[in-house]
Amino acid sequence: MCGIIGYIGKNVEENLFEGLKRLEYRGYDSAGMTVMRNGNFDTYKSVGEVDNLKAKLKFNEEFGYGIAHTRWATHGKITIENCHPHFSSNGNIAIVHNGIIDNFEDLKIQLQAKDKCFVSQTDSEVVAKLLDKLNVNNLRRVLKQIKGSYALVLLSKEKDCLYFAKNKSPLYVGKGDDCVMVASDPSCFAGKIDRYYQLKDGEYGKISLKSLVFYDKNDEIIEKTQESLDFNFISEDKSGYDHFMIKEIYQSRIALENIIAKFQTPELESKLKELKKLMFDRIYLVGCGTAYHAGLIGQSYIRAECNIDTFCEVASEFKEKNFVIDENSLCIFISQSGETADTLSALEYCKQKNAHIIAITNTEYSTIAKKADINFPTCAGQEKAVASTKAYFAQCVMLYLIISYLKGKNNVEKLKLFKNQIDFGDDKALKNLAEIVSKYDKIFFIGRGIDYITAEEASLKLKEITYIFSSALPSGELKHGTLALVDESVLVIVIATDEKLFNKTLNNAYEIKSRGGKLVLFTQLNVDREVAKNFEMVFKVGLTQQDFYPMQIILPLQKLAYFTAVKKGINPDKPRNLAKSVTVE
Repeated sequence: MCGIIGYIGKNVEENLFEGLKRLEYRGYDSAGMTVMRNGNFDTYKSVGEVDNLKAKLKFNEEFGYGIAHTRWATHGKITIENCHPHFSSNGNIAIVHNGIIDNFEDLKIQLQAKDKCFVSQTDSEVVAKLLDKLNVNNLRRVLKQIKGSYALVLLSKEKDCLYFAKNKSPLYVGKGDDCVMVASDPSCFAGKIDRYYQLKDGEYGKISLKSLVFYDKNDEIIEKTQESLDFNFISEDKSGYDHFMIKEIYQSRIALENIIAKFQTPELESKLKELKKLMFDRIYLVGCGTAYHAGLIGQSYIRAECNIDTFCEVASEFKEKNFVIDENSLCIFISQSGETADTLSALEYCKQKNAHIIAITNTEYSTIAKKADINFPTCAGQEKAVASTKAYFAQCVMLYLIISYLKGKNNVEKLKLFKNQIDFGDDKALKNLAEIVSKYDKIFFIGRGIDYITAEEASLKLKEITYIFSSALPSGELKHGTLALVDESVLVIVIATDEKLFNKTLNNAYEIKSRGGKLVLFTQLNVDREVAKNFEMVFKVGLTQQDFYPMQIILPLQKLAYFTAVKKGINPDKPRNLAKSVTVE
C-alpha cells in the first residue's frame, strides 16, 4: 500500500514532497527521497508522517531527477534503515517499490552468497541489489527473476531518465513540456501534467524529457494511448474543519447531489441500459472492509426487490468458496480506490469464468474500473482520511439506484427528497456520548436485519480510529456466547430503525442490562419514557424513507467514532497500522 513517485524537472524536492503528501493515504509509517544533480545523490529519510521529512529537505530550484516513497510497512519494522529508497551495492542506483516480492528470501540468500550486503529487512532491497548497472536489458533480467506484485521507479547516477515497471500494483506515467512524472496515483500530476498513461501488468520502460519508451510483457516496444486527467477529484485542504474525516462525513450530502446529477446524464443512462440487457440468474457482491458492508446493504436491497439468488462475500475469501460462476453470473465489485488487491484478484477470477463484471468505484481511472464491463462511479470525490465515510454512503446510494433500475424503477426523485432529510446528528449530544465511550475498553454494537449491517460498519469505524475493542453481532445471537462477556464493564450500542423488529431488539437489549451492561440506543423511532430509562442515552435521528435508514443512521455513528478518537487524542485521519488503499493481498 506504499506510494511512490518519480520526477524530472526543476524544483525536484518541492514537487516530490507535494506528490508524497497526495500519496500519504497509501501509508505514512516513514518517507524517503533521493534527488540526483550532476551525478550525485542527495537522500533524505524520516520515520512517521510525510511532514517529518520536510524539515530534512534542502529545497533547490535547479533541474534534477528524483524518486520518493511513503511507506506502509509489510517487511521489517518502521525504521530509517527500512525506509525507501534502497540502493544497489555500488550506490549508483536508487529504487522505490510498492508491492510485495514473494520470492525475496530466496533471492536474498543467493545475493548474500555473492557477498551482497543488505542494510534493511525489506523485501524491496533485493531489487536494488540485483542491479549494478541500470539499462533496459538489466531491468528486463531483474523483472524475470522477481515474483509478486510491484510498482517500481528506478534512478541511476549514470542516466538522464527514470526507469519504471509494473505488476499487480498501480503505476502511471505522465510527460509534460517541462517535467516528467511517474506515480502510484495520477492525482500527483494535477497542476503539472494534464494527460497520462496507465501501465498494464508486465509493462515497463523508461522516460526522460526527450523520450518515452514502453515495453510489454513480451519485451516488445509498444505504443500506448494517453488519457485525460480529471482535476475534479482533487481536494487538498480541510476547509476549516479540524480533520479530513469530519469534513468528509459532511460531504456525504455533496456525494448524494453528485450521484443524482450523474444519474440524469446520457452517459449513466447508457450504462444502465447496457446493464439491463445482461442475462444472469445469480448476483455476487464482493468487497473488503467498508466496501463489503456496502455490499451487504446492496444484498438486502436485491433480496427485497428481486427474486434472484444473491451472495455478498469478502473479497479475500471469495475464490476459496467454490461458487458457481459462469456467463449467467453478475459480479459486482465494490472498492473505494479501485485498486484493492483482494477485490481485483476476485474480479480477474470471475472474468476468467466469463461472468458479467460490474464495478462500483470512487476512482474512474483505477484498475478495477478499467477491467469491469461497466463501471459506476460513486461520485464521492477524493477521500483523504483512512476511515471511509462519504464513500460508504455513496456506495450504498449507488447500489440502491442500480438495483432499483434493475427492477424497472427510477428512484432519483426519492433521493432528491432524502437529500433534504439528511440528519448528521447533534454534535453536543454526540460529544457527550463520545466522552462516555472513550472510557470503555470494549464495546458491542447490536441490531437486527439491516441494522446489524449498520452495526458492523459502525463497529469497524470505532475500532479503526479509536483503538477500542469493538464487535458487532445480530442482537438475537447474544445468547449464543457473547452474553458471557457482558458485565458492568461493557457498553452496548443498540441500533433499531426497523419498526417491525424494534421490540425484539429491545428485549435483547434488556438481557444486557439485566447483567450489568450499559446501553445506548440509536433510532429514528419515538421512544417512550419507560423505555428510555433503560438506556444511558437515546440518540434519535431524523425521519426519512425506510430504504434510506442505513444511510441516515450511519452518519451520526461515524461522527461518534470521530469525536471519540478526538477525545482520546488520536488523529482520526491517520490511524496506526492502516492505509487507505490496500494494494497487497
